[in-house]
Amino acid sequence: MIYQHRLIVARSGRLEKRNEVFEREMLSALDGHGSVLIGAWEVLMGPDAGSAVYQLRQFDSLAAWEQHQERVRLDRQHKGRQANLYPSLDAVDTAIVRMAERSPQMAATWPSVDALRDSPRGFFEQRFLHLRPDSVQDHHALYFDEVLPALECDGVTLAGLFDTVIGPGSMNAGSHRSIELRRFADLATWQRWREAQDNDPALRRLVRERWAPLTERVDSLLLRPLPYSRMR
Repeated sequence: MIYQHRLIVARSGRLEKRNEVFEREMLSALDGHGSVLIGAWEVLMGPDAGSAVYQLRQFDSLAAWEQHQERVRLDRQHKGRQANLYPSLDAVDTAIVRMAERSPQMAATWPSVDALRDSPRGFFEQRFLHLRPDSVQDHHALYFDEVLPALECDGVTLAGLFDTVIGPGSMNAGSHRSIELRRFADLATWQRWREAQDNDPALRRLVRERWAPLTERVDSLLLRPLPYSRMR
């Protein structure tokens, strides 16, 4: 599987309108073109909080993504579905990512959006891990061997660690930008998880003294699933 990871920005109070138009006019049409929107989250904390949405779409392969892009282009030419979205948008950035080799794997098939609307919605922390090209293997080894087990706790799960295939941080046959998605049952769980990294001496040493030196920069956002997100 490969995934389209997309940032959509609608500033000046236009995000709610954008979300309404997208759900009403675009959601089913894009799914019908061969992609599955598995994640859609509004930014609660971080750059463009209250004005940005992240989306994650699933494809069987790069070829399937390219075919989807062509169908969307043809649809746009003949039906103009996106015309109502453009007045609400300020920026759209897209990357193609795949699961890291040892990441928990996503489901191959997903229920319909309507079947999930009454399911509880948690919170997600999304972290962009910017790595030196020569440190990726060492980082992933430490991450999966030690950091990931140490950070797992009740109400906290790693939804996925993705490496960039096309976009910022991509390079020949590799990637030095990873995207971590971690789910929290509620905000209280997220707060306890963060505080544990300061209050537990062993965990603090692992994160700050061993893991942090393998990263050049970490950018973190707190996200809330939108009602039509399958990942909740």
